[in-house]
Amino acid sequence: MRLICGILHLDGNAATDETLNQMAAAMIAPGLTPTVTRQLHGSLGMGVVDFNGEAGGLANEGGWTLASDIRLNHSKEDPEQVLLSAFNKHGMDFPDHIDGDFAVALWCHERSELWLGRDFIGARPLTWTWQPGRWFAFASLPKGLHGAGLATTTIDPIAIGCKTSQTYFSGSDSGFTQIAYLQAGHSLCVRQQSDSPPVPHRAYRPDPGRVGTWRGTQEQAASTLRQLIEEAVTTRLPSARPVACHLTGGLDSSTITVLAARNARENDKRVLALSLVTENAIGPEALDERPMIAAVLQQETNIDHLYVHDVLPMPGALSDPDWPDSEIGGADDKMLAAAANYGADRLLSGVGGDEGATYNGANLYAAIFKKGHILKLTQELVARAKSDGIPIHRAVRHRLLAPLLPHSLRNRLRGKPRALNNIRGTLRYLNTDIVESVTQRSFDSILQENTPNERVKAFADHHIPSRCTYYSIMAARHGLAISFPMLDRRVVDFILSLPLHMFLADGQSRQPFRRAMRGVLPERVRLAQHKVGIFDERFILYAEQRDTLLEQLEKIRRAPSELQQRIFDLEAIKEGLEQLPKPSEVRQLIRTTPGALVGGNPPWLPLFAVSCLIVAWQLSEPADQAH
Repeated sequence: MRLICGILHLDGNAATDETLNQMAAAMIAPGLTPTVTRQLHGSLGMGVVDFNGEAGGLANEGGWTLASDIRLNHSKEDPEQVLLSAFNKHGMDFPDHIDGDFAVALWCHERSELWLGRDFIGARPLTWTWQPGRWFAFASLPKGLHGAGLATTTIDPIAIGCKTSQTYFSGSDSGFTQIAYLQAGHSLCVRQQSDSPPVPHRAYRPDPGRVGTWRGTQEQAASTLRQLIEEAVTTRLPSARPVACHLTGGLDSSTITVLAARNARENDKRVLALSLVTENAIGPEALDERPMIAAVLQQETNIDHLYVHDVLPMPGALSDPDWPDSEIGGADDKMLAAAANYGADRLLSGVGGDEGATYNGANLYAAIFKKGHILKLTQELVARAKSDGIPIHRAVRHRLLAPLLPHSLRNRLRGKPRALNNIRGTLRYLNTDIVESVTQRSFDSILQENTPNERVKAFADHHIPSRCTYYSIMAARHGLAISFPMLDRRVVDFILSLPLHMFLADGQSRQPFRRAMRGVLPERVRLAQHKVGIFDERFILYAEQRDTLLEQLEKIRRAPSELQQRIFDLEAIKEGLEQLPKPSEVRQLIRTTPGALVGGNPPWLPLFAVSCLIVAWQLSEPADQAH
């Protein structure tokens, strides 16, 4: 794992070691002692923070100086040579021609040009700031910029509004007005003489015209996918050190953990599996994660395992300055600390499976009906009814007819609000003055109609890069990298090539992955349709803290800051918190039908109210204390 940083003075002043040292120090968490290397070239300075016990990542090659945080997937070549070769052949499109996880900076001495690039899915973070006539600076993490005084910590209300209403940042948003993320799959060029801010260039953009064009049988698709997934995991395993994996009991993380364990066994190694679970079992056993996790552990005996109980985020908890409401000492932080203590230098995560390898698009039966695959549809509806143990007419009504209704009528019949609804959804918690701006910057819905554009957008223009960035930020606090096998470029390209009818088989969705994992996953995991996660317990625990949460909100309402009022509707947040059951009633609730827990209101609505309260509380504290 490495972090990179640098500054290019636009006014001709010389870069200094002092600035680079400040940038590096701001990104290093207490207790870590990485190697920091620097180079100065007149107005340019670049630095690398190396947690690998080396002094790598900063190199000079043929008139170029390179600062790189890079891991290649399928190449044994020198990463710097691969990087330069891709740039020399493809210019500004170079990020689309490097297969791996990376955030890089390239300085051309002859032309006085600085280029930045980031991998197609955002596995490695990279931020930048531009101060007119003064400097352009970049750093892996936002705190590398504002920690060195190169950008302010002034909050961007619209970015925070998007984050609190949809969980992740949109596009290039960082939460700060003067700092932007270089979006995944983009490059950026800065010339010292330029008077205008740089404009990022999109290098990665799948062609919707190629989506769904693969031709072959279900078994051929499963065989190909299995090979690609096995390669994706194998290429991410370290050669010397152990590896850690997330293990939730679902398809994605279980597959990664099993394949990592089998590879490690062949090389006389072990794997650490980390499971974030609720303290108490949730709902019926058939939906609980623990039995599925146990099935994986029983099958693969060389896995070391650790259960980490969920930590309830509360207002006032210490937060990382790079991510609002990320809790230092929270469950994710604890898992990454355990991975570091185990001796791992990276953690493999199943993020991205739902959108890719284990495609979980909605309304697939209606989608293949629209495509005219009537025989396939008939076979799968019959098989699905049998799998679900329901009459065929119910399967037809639920799986086919309801999704074919117009959106407005479907939502009325369901009686549930859409998440980004400014009256009944999460936008209700924002000040009405910013709702329109937040709506314009928020993500569109995806994978509802399963169109080629939607499927492309899931990777190119949606939440995955922001989600990957979150894990990268938390991992950097422990000197770790995170990699995402389900987001391997070859896996993504193959999944995009599959036509929609390939995602249904054997009376189940999330195909051809389920077929591909025969002999890999325990059958209980491979065939599972649903599982209950941590947010069901959080709902119960927040209900037990209902009075405390309302008291904390009341403290803000008595003397709100200008920023709190500009972003949030504090009265609406109060109404959201009041939707939580009273503490005396909460333990009577059994989570077999979560939608009925709040008198017909979805449980996620009061949970989002709590998230808004947590962020509002952070905004009431001095910046250095909150961070």
